[in-house]
Amino acid sequence: MPLEMEASEIQRQIATLEKLPDSLLEALRLLAQRAQARSAALYIVGGFVRDRLLGLPLSDLDLDLVVVGDAIGLVRALAEEFGGKFTAHPAFGTATWYPPPESPFPDLDFATTRLETYSAPAALPTVTLIDGADALMRDARRRDFSVNTLAVQLAPEPFGALIDPLNALPDLEAKVLRTLHPRSFTDDPTRILRAARFVARLGFQLAPESAAHLPEALPHIAALSGERLRHELDLIMAEAQPHVALRWLAEQGALAAIHPRLDFDERLTFIYKSLPALKLPADVEPLTLRWAIFGGTFPDDSALLARLALPKTTHRALTEVHRARIALAALPDEAPPSQIVRALAPFCPEAILAAALLALSETRRDLKRALRYLFIWRHVQVAADGNYLRALGLKPSPLFGTLLSRLRDAVLDGVVTTPEAQRNLLKQWIQETHVT
Repeated sequence: MPLEMEASEIQRQIATLEKLPDSLLEALRLLAQRAQARSAALYIVGGFVRDRLLGLPLSDLDLDLVVVGDAIGLVRALAEEFGGKFTAHPAFGTATWYPPPESPFPDLDFATTRLETYSAPAALPTVTLIDGADALMRDARRRDFSVNTLAVQLAPEPFGALIDPLNALPDLEAKVLRTLHPRSFTDDPTRILRAARFVARLGFQLAPESAAHLPEALPHIAALSGERLRHELDLIMAEAQPHVALRWLAEQGALAAIHPRLDFDERLTFIYKSLPALKLPADVEPLTLRWAIFGGTFPDDSALLARLALPKTTHRALTEVHRARIALAALPDEAPPSQIVRALAPFCPEAILAAALLALSETRRDLKRALRYLFIWRHVQVAADGNYLRALGLKPSPLFGTLLSRLRDAVLDGVVTTPEAQRNLLKQWIQETHVT
């Protein structure tokens, strides 16, 4: 049966529901009331509870709600009463509610208590919905690690009671990741990548008995789809310390299991640590940049990139980062801005910045040039266009592009600094070509 903590013990925990913002606490009470009215038991389970008990700050609100009863029916009733939209997956007993913007509720994920079985390693699970007094405990056993089985009871009363169905509090206190059965990693090898995230974010370590079962699961990473792999790696890249997770995966043999050419490069530690202090151009997507940095440490391999099932923008960054490094390195020390712009213009911003950061161990020159290009030089405009050239009596021809490109080089290199000087220089060139 679920273990309900004594009230005095709840108060000794680092954080409880009573320390939540008033608006969120009131929203949770409303949810509890609506679940109670439908004779459903309602719990918050998983990462939210774990992180609150660890005393971590409330940042992005991600509530996983478990219903002993009909989760989809509860969500449908909430949407009818409070508005908004919802999506439901009856086969899995799950639903997501998207309340209207003015609602006190955040977006919420609901799941009916269930069992999961795996027909083969790395296969998607077969779901069986369950009910009854022990449903929460049975549902907990399908989860990845013991510390993610902790729950807070919303309904029935007592509201806010801490529930520890599998005695996970000692693991939480010891900062230990413990799988719930010997085949956990084999059934779902993405749990290996999730373990890496918790190692990086929380400083947890894998329990020895759980670590003992990890090697036998490594060969089954190959059976994961590229989309599932990439999703987990996206989450790792979004962590504050992705280098810690990637190093751990390499040490466990998991990076090589994803692809033999994947490994951990120690430059990643310095670069990822430096990123928070680096001001990024507005059009640089942080996740794509982190991927490009990682991609710059392994070979440009089409089979490897295909395995990762990257979206187009990320795929482009990873294919360009190596060529951007070559282009930056080939520029002479005395290269003027116009030469640097021509060298870097073919590449996306993330590839350029990643290439420059990867060269930091050898030189800061490339980073300075990359930042000046990204923030200043690529945005330089000239005080003339095709219409201006036509007004001077020129007929449209390839000469237009040559003249305007030459003028932009002159502006970049400081040859002319005012619009008037630009137009005068343009007229001079036209006269020199004897074109009227």
